[in-house]
Amino acid sequence: MTMHAAISGWLLGPHSGANRRLLAILEHLPALLTTGERITVLHRVDYVPPRLPRIEWTPIAIPAGPTWRRVRAESRELPAILATVGATVYDHGFLPLPRLAVPTCLLLHDLRSAEGLSRWPRWLARRPLQRACERAAAIVVPSHFTAQRLQQLTRPRAPVHVIGNGVVMPPTTNAPCREYLLHVGHIEPRKNLAVVLRALALLPRAQRPPLHLVGRDAGGLASLHALATRLGIPDSLHWCGVHEDAAIAALYAAARAVVVPSRYEGFGLPALEGLAYGRPVLVANAGALPEVVGAAGTVLPVEDASAWAAAIAATANSAEAGQAERRRHAAAFGWQPTAAATLAVWRSLGNTGGDSTPLTPRVS
Repeated sequence: MTMHAAISGWLLGPHSGANRRLLAILEHLPALLTTGERITVLHRVDYVPPRLPRIEWTPIAIPAGPTWRRVRAESRELPAILATVGATVYDHGFLPLPRLAVPTCLLLHDLRSAEGLSRWPRWLARRPLQRACERAAAIVVPSHFTAQRLQQLTRPRAPVHVIGNGVVMPPTTNAPCREYLLHVGHIEPRKNLAVVLRALALLPRAQRPPLHLVGRDAGGLASLHALATRLGIPDSLHWCGVHEDAAIAALYAAARAVVVPSRYEGFGLPALEGLAYGRPVLVANAGALPEVVGAAGTVLPVEDASAWAAAIAATANSAEAGQAERRRHAAAFGWQPTAAATLAVWRSLGNTGGDSTPLTPRVS
């Protein structure tokens, strides 16, 4: 039986790391497919998909939200949809996972809800995770950290594959460095941006770079503005809103440093992107962040504002030094290997309908 993979794509649209991963994989898949293999992306009716060779796009009546409506539609509609398109394997990128007749690859970007880092109580969030791991034929996670926590939380019977995110390496440029710190991502309490503001307040005004935030306000912006005002540094916080990829690239290229102080990340794509642009990257010693940046980044205690202040001050003299090492580290994370490893999992399920053997982890 030739593989025909159907992919859940009804959350495509808003800018996010999960969507960047899916679109990057889809861009690299056509060159990897053999004769007869098919890929069908299931998406919302209102989404305009990119034109990619050998990638089929099928609009379906499953909404992106609210969550209860999406879950109900998935349970009711997915079995018939997968049968209609003739899928031999299905890739599902979020929770919960409905009961399906097709072998399913479950992609878990992170486990933050099960770790108590969402609006759901921890005990309630762990139930759909446990059920999903019981129903999946294979599980993909982006980091060893996430794989280890998954084993501790659920002890899944299905094989767990560590397939990291990738990065598109930008050309080396001589763009002048501007005096700002850059954070890319949704603005929410989990991102722990308060520690950066407290660190900036410890620095003399003349040595204090502004903090530029790029991303959607997910409930954390008002408290950050209030904190900056209480600390006496209201002018140090700048919310830039949501930007397209080209605008974000320009901000990376000119930043003095990239900061990712999150309390939890299943991977931490902005940290890797900052290294790809040769920028100093400061991350919290939490989640998968130390694993992703390795020796190329600066790993700091989650709540130690003094340590963050010292590291920020040091970037004034190190922004240009070490660029080659940072770029070299990031270059080891390519989207083509990510796509190839993902396709190998689908083939192991879609060609035989059976279990798959864990691949060699690719995250360094």
